[in-house]
Amino acid sequence: MKKTFFESGRRGVFVAIPFIMLFILLGQTGLAEMKITTHDGRTHKVPVQAKEIKLIEFTDADSAGIQYLGCFRDQGNATGTSGRDLSGFAVSEPQMTTERCVSLCGEKGFRYAGTQYSSWCFCGNRYGKSGKADNCNMKCSGNNRQICGGSWANSVYSTE
Repeated sequence: MKKTFFESGRRGVFVAIPFIMLFILLGQTGLAEMKITTHDGRTHKVPVQAKEIKLIEFTDADSAGIQYLGCFRDQGNATGTSGRDLSGFAVSEPQMTTERCVSLCGEKGFRYAGTQYSSWCFCGNRYGKSGKADNCNMKCSGNNRQICGGSWANSVYSTE
């Protein structure tokens, strides 16, 4: 006896095709998945809308444990600390890193540290008076896997 198409077990093809089409259409909506792997090997998957992502900041294992507070605008004296967002102390070093700046500011008794323009470190007890910034995108002069602020923008960290 001859079986019909549906009796032959191929009806699954007709059921699967709409789901495949739906998957293809949804895949083009910008829905993405960000995979995060922790230092101990655990992975976490986070769904994200790709078109809504503006900036992904990365803190490498060297600076693990340091609390990043955000990217903030700076202004003031171009060669000193007068009018600066972090106005307690400033230094520029050719091998600046996040750890170096946080350490310097902590040793001097300041609550906050900010890296800026790849090689600058600013310290202070307050931050954010000029508002948030979105241009912390310059690699640190001492570690190109880290971000050290931007032009008139501080990557701010807690020293505590």
